[in-house]
Amino acid sequence: MVFPANKMQLPCGAAQPPDADDKWMPLGVFALVEGTEITSDDVFQLAVNPQGIIRGNYHNVKADVMDPISGSIDKKTQRAAWTIGKDKTPVYEAGVVNLTKDVAPLLVHTDNGDNQVSLVRLPQPAAQ
Repeated sequence: MVFPANKMQLPCGAAQPPDADDKWMPLGVFALVEGTEITSDDVFQLAVNPQGIIRGNYHNVKADVMDPISGSIDKKTQRAAWTIGKDKTPVYEAGVVNLTKDVAPLLVHTDNGDNQVSLVRLPQPAAQ
C-alpha cells in the first residue's frame, strides 16, 4: 500500500501465511492512546516470527469486538506495519525499536491522511 503523503511502501501483509510451527516472539500488549487521553478502548496484542510476519489480536473493549491483526516488518527500514481483520485501511505503522519501549509513537495511515497516536505497553498480569 502506498500513501501519497510520504510515498512509502508499507509492509502490510505477508506473501504467504506463516507456518504452523513458527516460533513467535511476543512484542507486547498495548493500548492505543490519542493525545493527552489517559484511557483507551483499543488494545493491540502483537507477536512476530523470525521471517518478520506480524500477527496478533485487536480488541475494542467498549464494543467487546476482537479481530485478527496481520502485517510484517520491513527488514531494511525496521518499520512494522499491520492492519486489522480484512480491512486494508487504516494501516498502523511503528518503528520496531519503539515497540520495545513502554510508550511508542504510532502512525495511523488512512485514506484521508495520517494521524500520530501512541501505544502504551500494558503491564503483564501478576503470576499466580
